[in-house]
Amino acid sequence: MQQDANIASKKAALRARMISLRRSISEKSHHQMSMAITRYVMGLPEIVNADHIHIYLSMSSHAEVDTAAIIEGLIALNKQVSVPVIINHALFSAVYHKNDSIRSAQFGQPEPENVSIVDDSLLDVVLMPLLAFDNRGYRLGYGKGFYDAFLLRLSKQGISPTRIGLAFSRQMTAKVPADPWDEVLDGVVHENGILRFT
Repeated sequence: MQQDANIASKKAALRARMISLRRSISEKSHHQMSMAITRYVMGLPEIVNADHIHIYLSMSSHAEVDTAAIIEGLIALNKQVSVPVIINHALFSAVYHKNDSIRSAQFGQPEPENVSIVDDSLLDVVLMPLLAFDNRGYRLGYGKGFYDAFLLRLSKQGISPTRIGLAFSRQMTAKVPADPWDEVLDGVVHENGILRFT
């Protein structure tokens, strides 16, 4: 499917603005907001009731919401945790255990050294990164389309985990430019609480 050039340029501009904005957050504020997000995530009914949670390993170089404390909390609650891995240009969930060896993968993203793919049908919640979001539930990612394709693949299999983005409140924008294939979120957790879209 061909992307509309106007939407593509709007996405590129918003992406650049949000990357810059996120990198401008002080280390102290970043830590405090990430910890506030952790507390909200751990209190979500969807998380409390979940058996298996997919969550990204955050990249400090991208100033993403730090997921280390969330992952630690999930493991302490004996939740099954999986993390994204890219194989043949597609995103999959791989088993993650505390103290697993991590390597820097194709796009610089951290991935487990030893990959064991998880059955998609086991996923109860997907916690994902984003650069921008709006009040319709649209998210702007890094432009590779991995999560959109992943969520679409789950939908086609009749698998519907709760889709939650993790972000700082300043990443909210009036309207994320959207292509027809962009998948929407069920909610976004930021440092001030959770926004639900469904």
